[in-house]
Amino acid sequence: MVPVILLAVSLLLVLSLLLFLASAGQRASASRRRREYGIPRGQVVYSDLDRPGKALFSRQWQLSGKPDYIVRGKDGTLIPVEVKSSRAREPHPGHVMQLAAYSLLIEESYGLKVPFGMLVYADGVQHRVDFDGSTRERLLSTLREMRECLLEGGAARNHGSRRKCGGCRARHSCGQALK
Repeated sequence: MVPVILLAVSLLLVLSLLLFLASAGQRASASRRRREYGIPRGQVVYSDLDRPGKALFSRQWQLSGKPDYIVRGKDGTLIPVEVKSSRAREPHPGHVMQLAAYSLLIEESYGLKVPFGMLVYADGVQHRVDFDGSTRERLLSTLREMRECLLEGGAARNHGSRRKCGGCRARHSCGQALK
C-alpha cells in the first residue's frame, strides 16, 4: 500500500513541476512578445494575436473590430495596441484611423474613455496616437464618408496596384478591379 501512495505522490509532484515549467515558459514567451511589440506595461485584457479574440461591436456606430491587444494601465485606462507587419517612420493615416476605431469600440464595450493607443511597426518603431477630439472627429467623418460611398454604390479605386486589388474584399463586385 505504501509504495502505491509513494508512486501517486511522486506522479503528482512530477505533474506539478511540469505544469509549473510550462506556465513559466508561457510567461517568459508573453514577456518576450511584450518587449518585442512594445506593449505598454499593464494587464493584457484582450488579445487577438496570441489567440483569436472575440470581435468588439458598437451598436451606436455599427462598427466591429478586433485590436491586436488591449492593455489596462496601472491607472485603469485601456490602451489599444495594433501591431503592423510593415515598416514606417511615421504612422500611416489608415492605421491611425484603425486604431481610433478600436478606441471607439473599447469606449462603448468597456464604458471607459481611451486616452491613446499604440501603433507598433515591424521595425520596432512605436507611435503613440492620442484619441483626442480632433482624432475622434476625423474618425467619425471618415466613417460617414465610407457609409456614403457604400450607399451610393461605389468608392473609386485610388491606386494602380494589382496586389492591393487582390487583397480587397470588394474585388469580386468592383468594376474597377485590376486583374
